[in-house]
Amino acid sequence: MGKDARVRARMRYAAHILVRSSQTGTVKGTVRDISIDSVYLYLEHRLKIGEKVNMEIILLGEDSQLSIKVSGRVVRLDAEGAALCFLKPLEWWPVFSVFPLHNLDNKKKSRS
Repeated sequence: MGKDARVRARMRYAAHILVRSSQTGTVKGTVRDISIDSVYLYLEHRLKIGEKVNMEIILLGEDSQLSIKVSGRVVRLDAEGAALCFLKPLEWWPVFSVFPLHNLDNKKKSRS
């Protein structure tokens, strides 16, 4: 997929994410952007390229949360985080265009 197609198909979105791996355990991160076939997340812990993982994307509402579980593979690492591709296209992709984006910092403060 070319760079233009990747930019066009991606949506900026902030959500919490848990990444579970048999090699690295559970890693917490934050989604930066997402597409129907991949996600980029900020995280401090290093995953390994090619590593198969299970992800749980947690979308925060005003008084509830939605959890989307999906399997994927680590395809790219950089200084800020990792890009992971889903093993199959994300069925719940339309949720990200309908579900409002919330500021995660405000949610942390209001739930404390």
